[in-house]
Amino acid sequence: MRLLATDLDGTLLQPDGTVSHRNAEALQAARAAGWFVVIATGRPPFMVTELATSLGDSVTHGVMANGSVVATLPDLTVIRSVQFDIEVAVAVVRRLRAIDPGFGFALATNAGFAHEPGFAERLPAPQQVPASPDALVSAKGATEAIKLMVFHHAHRAHELLTVLPPLLAPLPAPLLAPLLGEGLSVTHMGADCVEVGPAGTDKGTGLRHLCEVLGVAAADVVAFGDEFNDHEMLRWAGLGVAMANANETTRSIADEVTAANIDDGVALVIERLLRTG
Repeated sequence: MRLLATDLDGTLLQPDGTVSHRNAEALQAARAAGWFVVIATGRPPFMVTELATSLGDSVTHGVMANGSVVATLPDLTVIRSVQFDIEVAVAVVRRLRAIDPGFGFALATNAGFAHEPGFAERLPAPQQVPASPDALVSAKGATEAIKLMVFHHAHRAHELLTVLPPLLAPLPAPLLAPLLGEGLSVTHMGADCVEVGPAGTDKGTGLRHLCEVLGVAAADVVAFGDEFNDHEMLRWAGLGVAMANANETTRSIADEVTAANIDDGVALVIERLLRTG
């Protein structure tokens, strides 16, 4: 192996959001062996850099915001950034609000970030800004949307994966045309909310782009994950590893299943791979 990519929540991290000593040592050992060590997460960059810094020099890159941002870590030199017109994000929010006031939103743009009440409780990491009554305040003065997250006060994220696409289908075609020619997609964020953005942007495409830049073949990549937003990455990597605490669908598409995140499942696989060369 030349590169390992690991999801954070439910995978590398403990339930309290920390990295265990054994997992941290395993990442350091992999880096010492010459591997690239990549954090692959649904979290946007500002929720990743502090953790990457705490891991010292073991982490080299991040595939963040579900593949929308690929960058070196911890310095955050951007290698790839997929953004979309702010008017698309605004149209999505307004349409869903008109259909059901139970929807809530968080929006990251090139002008800032805002999240509505209920969003922070769905994420394992603290938010740097207080909740706002209207996530569209971050759209004022913005030209590009980086990440649009949607949650519902009565529906779980897995339900929204089915509920949202038909609701978004009537959006005007000219509005969606610039979105990489693919339209919109709804993907699991990794927490109890979903992400709406350009189709074809996910952890798998982000990781593939990074590996092309680094000259690493898919066969030389091991990837770890536990949720729906890890599927493309697990399928693409030469060795896709699901956690024991992952949902049944994720476990079924992985090449192997390791121990749960609370039992240092990531470290167990890294240690074995380093022993066997």
